[in-house]
Amino acid sequence: MIELYVLDKNLERIGIIDAYQSLIWAKRYNEIGDCELYIQATQKNLELLKKDYYLQRDDDDMVCQIKKIELDTNSENGNYLIITGKDIKHILNQRIVWSQTNADGLVEDYIRELVYKNFCDITDLERVMLNSDGEVLFQLDSKKDFKEITTEQITYSQVGDKIQELCKKYGWGYRVYISNKHFVFDIYQGNNKQEEVTFSTNYENLISSQFKEDSSNLANVALTGGEGEGVNRSRVVCGGASGINRHEIFVDARDISKTINWEELTKIYPQKTSGGQGYINKNGNVIEYKMGYVDIPIMDDNQLLNLQKEYSSGECIEKDTKEYYRISNVVIATLETEKPENNTSVTLKDLVYNVYLLNRGYEKLAERGEIISFEGSIEPNTTFIYKDDYFMGDVVNVENEYRMAIGARIVEIIETSNDKNEKSIEPRFEYMEVKESWQNRSLR
Repeated sequence: MIELYVLDKNLERIGIIDAYQSLIWAKRYNEIGDCELYIQATQKNLELLKKDYYLQRDDDDMVCQIKKIELDTNSENGNYLIITGKDIKHILNQRIVWSQTNADGLVEDYIRELVYKNFCDITDLERVMLNSDGEVLFQLDSKKDFKEITTEQITYSQVGDKIQELCKKYGWGYRVYISNKHFVFDIYQGNNKQEEVTFSTNYENLISSQFKEDSSNLANVALTGGEGEGVNRSRVVCGGASGINRHEIFVDARDISKTINWEELTKIYPQKTSGGQGYINKNGNVIEYKMGYVDIPIMDDNQLLNLQKEYSSGECIEKDTKEYYRISNVVIATLETEKPENNTSVTLKDLVYNVYLLNRGYEKLAERGEIISFEGSIEPNTTFIYKDDYFMGDVVNVENEYRMAIGARIVEIIETSNDKNEKSIEPRFEYMEVKESWQNRSLR
């Protein structure tokens, strides 16, 4: 039987639970996990298990905060507590992105900045979270040096929702675990185990499975609208398809502003005096912020064609396997004064503003793709052992009796155990690549 430790609100271990009727422990790669404990309603358990206390296991890094307690009384079967907990990474949604945040660079740095600004910044004592020792409660785990980049602007989104959205987009997982009375935030990526781990009825380690293809919510072209009204509204087109295969949506991105402050602008596009390419230039009565050169990330062919048409002297380059269009000696913003301060407003030119709109459009299209999923129950202690041979987030092979096979990432594992020492593991796999078109295979 899996042992559970109970932690109080100060993250101190105050008890252990080693006898219960059942435990469901649902861990998720880039969504919020949960758990359910079914246990006798003794006085000891009533005193130990309280709302907002924590449940922790030594063999797993997920920690659940108790959010719901139910008492079920029954004269025949006895009295039981039903304890429901949520993965503590749900706490990330206790904060919103309080002020406009602009990102143009590594996604990993962007995510870490969101956590730092909204949970760790000691300059805002009302928003920062402290532990019982008066220390900042949230800490950041070490960087993983992921190379993915983004250009976007957000305001007022829930921090956890935004992190989840980014992690799903790039195939990462995220977690919050407890160490030395601190919450530690981490992003990570599972390993590719396709050559090593296969779940299949042929191997007798796949008990049941459910394969699903669903294109009922499909969209592949987005018209994204930013600031402005009527014909003057900023608009960009994301994606591409034609005829009956074209599925269009409109994305309202009016919340993305062309106006940012000087501090944000020079953080993204540093001045020459700080080792960047930017400098202030006066053109008649107009004060401009120009760049010796600026590299615009290429998101689709339409964007590239428009850039080449408007800035014909530019050139395509590659950095860290990513494609950019480099434009030299270009204005990217207009200023109110020749000597701006950190909070002075600046207005972005369409050249960079449209990249924010494109990114928002593609984010929404990513939510409307074709769904291919594979769920199943596996034999937990035969060919491959969870946490020895494979882990949350790993990519494995899955094949059912009809030879429907996919390379899939493990995005959820539900462990169920009970007082009879019975244990089951039910994983959910997220499509990575179709290994063979099953529609063209004869079913056996």
